[in-house]
Amino acid sequence: MKHSYNIKHILNSNIAKNLARNLFGNSKTEVIERPASFIIKLKNEPENKINRIILLPPHGFTANKINETVPHPEVRKAKVEIKGGIRPDKSGFNPIKNCIKYQYYTIRNVNATKGNLYIKIGEKHYKEDVKSSRQKFFVVRENDIGFYHSLVNLTEEWVLLILYKELRLQKIPGLKQKLEKLDRNQQRTIYKLYEKISLLGDAIFEKENKLIDEICEFDADKITPSLIEMLNILETGKHEPCTVFAIILKLGRKTPKVINYLKEAVKGRTAPRYYLDELISKL
Repeated sequence: MKHSYNIKHILNSNIAKNLARNLFGNSKTEVIERPASFIIKLKNEPENKINRIILLPPHGFTANKINETVPHPEVRKAKVEIKGGIRPDKSGFNPIKNCIKYQYYTIRNVNATKGNLYIKIGEKHYKEDVKSSRQKFFVVRENDIGFYHSLVNLTEEWVLLILYKELRLQKIPGLKQKLEKLDRNQQRTIYKLYEKISLLGDAIFEKENKLIDEICEFDADKITPSLIEMLNILETGKHEPCTVFAIILKLGRKTPKVINYLKEAVKGRTAPRYYLDELISKL
């Protein structure tokens, strides 16, 4: 049965508020809106272990598109708990059988479509499982199963999940040193880009196209080291590293020498190897 609840109804419900309070205490939280899901998370997350609440609307999904899976290079391992259906007028979760489809690849190195870091679902090395309320299962394992994955709500109900994930050690981007040789206007533009990526994630391509075009007009020798450094940006649910990846890819297709900086970054280990290798293979 389909209900006319929206995200405000869900967030304002006692069941959602109580769960968030139990999970996060009195710490400040924020809600991240994705194309077909919502994430409740701490505003300032720890560096190693993270808990998040995922809200899937009827037939919602965690990737950008229902037929895509998303890479998670920042994760050592991650587990999801399906609490069940959530209705604002109920005090408990509604148990639902076969409510979540887990779409995943069993290997890490899957060939992406040209120009895209997200992987469309396919036959080779692709699997899917259907899960029910109250089940807990790993979505990413250390042996790389689930490195590319997504979750799909198969029902007409809002479904709530809890994500528990353990992160790999991550480096904080150090832009200051990379920008020392640039003039103030260039520095301001790059800092603005970093702030917008942190704020919007991959929504920047819809809301800040002019800024991206401006960045791609920069001299590649001046902008590329800063963009590579930005690949170290923390992932907060908005696909921030993938956003930087897409901008570097756009610049690299316009200016071939970008690949030389990427190869140097591999040697110097200045950014996550996964993104560097993928960029080099696409350029």
